Amino acid sequence: METRSWVIDLSCEVQPNKEDYREERMPYDVWTSQTLISFPSGCQNRVGLRLIFNGEQIFPKNTTWTALEDTTQTFFLVKKIPKDRTIRAEFKNNDTKNPHWISILVQVSTFHPLTVIDPRNAH
Repeated sequence: METRSWVIDLSCEVQPNKEDYREERMPYDVWTSQTLISFPSGCQNRVGLRLIFNGEQIFPKNTTWTALEDTTQTFFLVKKIPKDRTIRAEFKNNDTKNPHWISILVQVSTFHPLTVIDPRNAH
């Protein structure tokens, strides 16, 4: 099988006082590597997010939700996701008046992200 790598966009506009989710089923066995999350100004720590890879909550690890304000962060979340399993982002907007756009990008590939390929053996 040829190696593949791509970015999954799970971004979502979460409506006031609502919960929502975005998910994508994997067409191959894949590994996650980097995940970028971005909360815009105005969220005021009222919009919760959690990431679930293959049925396991990966982010945040020590609480149910994370809620941030005006920040963009990249995390190295390395996890194998079997074929036909999902990567899911869940959102909870506790702001009763305003919708908020939360950006989430997950890098996936068909090879382990820490694999070192010897260029002398690459064809």
